Amino acid sequence: MTGAWRSIAMVTLAVLLVFAVPAAAAQTTSLELVRYGWDNTTVKNSTVVDVSWMKAHLPIMGDGVTHYHLQGPSFVPTDLWNPVESLNLEKINETVKGTSLRDLCDLVGGMRPGDEVQVRAADGFRKRLNYTNVYTPPSRQGPPVLAWWNARNGEAWTDGMRLFFLADDSSNPNHWHVFGNEDMRACLAPAYWHYFSDGSVNYPSAAGLSISRVARIEIFPVPTPLPVPPLTAAPSDLNGDGRYEDVNGNGRKDFADVVALFNGLAWCAQNEPITAFDFNGNNRIDFADVVRLFENL
Repeated sequence: MTGAWRSIAMVTLAVLLVFAVPAAAAQTTSLELVRYGWDNTTVKNSTVVDVSWMKAHLPIMGDGVTHYHLQGPSFVPTDLWNPVESLNLEKINETVKGTSLRDLCDLVGGMRPGDEVQVRAADGFRKRLNYTNVYTPPSRQGPPVLAWWNARNGEAWTDGMRLFFLADDSSNPNHWHVFGNEDMRACLAPAYWHYFSDGSVNYPSAAGLSISRVARIEIFPVPTPLPVPPLTAAPSDLNGDGRYEDVNGNGRKDFADVVALFNGLAWCAQNEPITAFDFNGNNRIDFADVVRLFENL
């Protein structure tokens, strides 16, 4: 290749590489909210809101002064959880304003005990939290908030909307507002913990829960039976086997439950979690389940 052609080739390659570099990810300003049915597939309720609407219609969380930290990995194998919160506190350190995740969930019907909510970023990265951590969070965790403002950038913050935990200062020796790795262990069930893997070591990282550029909130309800019309009491599982033999919700198993299931059979087949009334284990709700319920009285 001659010198001239080599120069042309190098320039062409440089241009191609420039266009191949992905553009910087942009902030999200609108949010899709979805609540699924008991099958966790059928959309029961949904809406879309943007930051302007949130500011105008929902309480603003964060005072615009307090710094909130989320601790990153300790990188010390003998101090994985670092309960004294002395390591990697600057992984995420922001002064924020935002909207409560609870208030956003309530826009599509809210959560109930046992439900999970999934916070999903525009690029598909996602994390889940359970009902307790959204509706009755411990003070050392603080309410989960989608932050759309920070002190450095205002609403032009490229990481917004970002999931934060507005922790109090009760568990930090310096009385800083830190949601640390030990706080994550104390407040969240193990299924919701985040780790950063480095070789053979999995380091806990509360900062890994702080999803940026959130675009979608999805509520996955626990499969809980509804009252069988025209009854108003919800069925109950009397022995903890996952089958709701107390169909009429009166606190006992009797022939009235058989009658209630028989009369509401078609409705149950369309609206109830199959596992709740599939007494014969054939993966559907049908007359055979009425018979099995009667036989088991």
